[in-house]
Amino acid sequence: MYLTDYIRHYLSFPGLLFFLLVSLAVVILIHVILLIAAKNKAMHYRQSDRVFAMTDLFNRYTERYYELMLSASSTLFFTGIFFLIDFDYFSASARTWAFWENYRDFILLSFIIVSIILISIVDHFFIPLRIIEKEEKSTLRMAGMLYMLIIFAYIKFIYLDDNYDAILFYFITMIIGRFVYFDASFKDFCISMKELVSQFPILLLVLLSTALLALYGFKSGYLLTSNGVVVSMFLAHFFVIFEIFLITRVQLPQKIAERIAGKL
Repeated sequence: MYLTDYIRHYLSFPGLLFFLLVSLAVVILIHVILLIAAKNKAMHYRQSDRVFAMTDLFNRYTERYYELMLSASSTLFFTGIFFLIDFDYFSASARTWAFWENYRDFILLSFIIVSIILISIVDHFFIPLRIIEKEEKSTLRMAGMLYMLIIFAYIKFIYLDDNYDAILFYFITMIIGRFVYFDASFKDFCISMKELVSQFPILLLVLLSTALLALYGFKSGYLLTSNGVVVSMFLAHFFVIFEIFLITRVQLPQKIAERIAGKL
């Protein structure tokens, strides 16, 4: 298939509409889970504090999910582009291909750096995250690296695809570098691990989102493996990001949380 064939496939109905509805259902499910978690934790507060506690907790939970989803989606986007170039989906000239062969590792590293910059732009202007602190964003982006490691490990050992070995190696070294650097103490390592572990519930929700989207997408034939599994996973995430962008414009989840909190 050529690039135009893939574009035509992903924009065709009813596949596009069905996947949009499925991804919306996944977004709703995640928000319901976060709403229940916030409500249950708020019940441990004094009754006079429960309204504020539930809304604040829910806003924090959703922003953590948004940040990690953005981090994963951005990295999937650039690694997907890397995959498409590496397998010559764009039919590059011999000169361009020679340049790619010589500098592909540096280009991959630059893609990862650009993905980090892209996340910062999106969570400031398109999906504003105003509650979680910079330190927590840093930990969530670290969790995003762990997410990518899990995805690539699944592709390699379960899906039995060795095409992403070079990218997998990059994420392993980045994760190791995050925890073990030249002047790090054992205490620093423990603190970093504790911060990462605290984000595991959100990481599991992002993995659940990916699993449900992949289950429907690949089983229905809407998501294709011929254009690269990572590229298809980015497309699935793009639907979720688009829907998160829309609901944050109208603040619908927050309004529902406030209404439920008022009854506690």
